[in-house]
Amino acid sequence: MRKLSRRSATVAVTSIVAVGAAGAAWAAWSLTGSGTAEAKAGSVVNLKVTSAGLAGGLTPGNATTVLLTVENRNAFPVQITDIDLTRLDSPQAGCDAAANVEIVDDAALPAKATVPPGSEDKPATAQIAWSGPLRMIADPADACQGAPFTFNVHLDAQSAAS
Repeated sequence: MRKLSRRSATVAVTSIVAVGAAGAAWAAWSLTGSGTAEAKAGSVVNLKVTSAGLAGGLTPGNATTVLLTVENRNAFPVQITDIDLTRLDSPQAGCDAAANVEIVDDAALPAKATVPPGSEDKPATAQIAWSGPLRMIADPADACQGAPFTFNVHLDAQSAAS
């Protein structure tokens, strides 16, 4: 068998160490992994009408603007798509609300009927002025002068997130 010279042995050892170091470096930087994850969709919170009133008052033969304050506790903006007024009433004696005030079902929704995003702790609110959904008849009962009127408000909405 042939003997290696000192120089050949040094070159061989250095080469082996260099190749091993390169392999160790590659192994140290090359990583993989796997696993499973879970995500859960949130739930919507119904809008709340915190106040509703009339801009001015009802007068014979005229429609009036209904002012709504709407509260949103969702983390996304909402666009109001429909507003319904029901159960129109007046506690004033002699003033039958249904006989003296009409609910105008085809009154156009306001152009800006969007409520910004809010949260459970900090709900967002928007003022919505809806023009013309209530109209007093042309010849209302005299007992309806100065009478207060109450009504229920129902909103339909959808996400306005983009």
